[in-house]
Amino acid sequence: MVLDFLGQSAAANAYLLAQVARGALDRDDIAGPMIGSYRAGTLDGVCIVGSNLVISEPASDAAIDAFAEYARRQGIPFWVAVGPDATMDRFLTAYGRDTRKIHLERGSQLLYELVAQDLDEAYRSDTLRPALTEDLEALVALDLRMVSEEIGFDPFAQVQEAYRQGWLRRVRERRAWVVGPVGGELTFKVDQSAVSDHAIQLAGIYTVPESRGQGLARTATGEMCHRLLRSCPRITLYVHRENAPAVALYERLGFRARGEVRSAWFKV
Repeated sequence: MVLDFLGQSAAANAYLLAQVARGALDRDDIAGPMIGSYRAGTLDGVCIVGSNLVISEPASDAAIDAFAEYARRQGIPFWVAVGPDATMDRFLTAYGRDTRKIHLERGSQLLYELVAQDLDEAYRSDTLRPALTEDLEALVALDLRMVSEEIGFDPFAQVQEAYRQGWLRRVRERRAWVVGPVGGELTFKVDQSAVSDHAIQLAGIYTVPESRGQGLARTATGEMCHRLLRSCPRITLYVHRENAPAVALYERLGFRARGEVRSAWFKV
């Protein structure tokens, strides 16, 4: 039932589908409790509440309000809340924007989807490789550089070890990919933040400033997409609509806009 419900909007529900694939329906220690809202015996919304709080598409108003009440009552200190734009706006209102300090709320981000027939296969790279444990420190430093550049602060300052362990898990699962010598300076990274048979979500696509303007992000991201679409039906990501270079890059590769996303980063 849950997979069928989430599969209605697989692009929007990539993160939730990935947590189901990891076993989150039966284990709260995977990514936090995964809860559902039912109306007359029919599922009308899904939410997971861990370090990330993510709400499904679709979710009824009653479901959104119930998820907000649950999150407030349980007091789970999630780092970031993410969901469809209007859904997350309603959630934050019901949860209370003053309940916890919000560092940054960003609405109307573009949700993109790429399927194999739309991929421009002209963009390939022979330098993209999976990150190894020898790259961990450089990878963490590069991600912090990206996050600070994008949102203007370090949201992980109080949870550094959990943050580092999350990256170690991605490396061990071959979900973090980079350009640069093993154990040396990295110039590009991309990670698969959510993986399931339904969709793979990309995140953290970043080129160091001194290597921009050379087509590195275009060829490396194209290579990543080419590899992934051999075995999965779609790739998704979301991006701030005012990030014109990134929007142009993704659309050049063949990504198509499928909706809007809102996220809120909380003080932890």
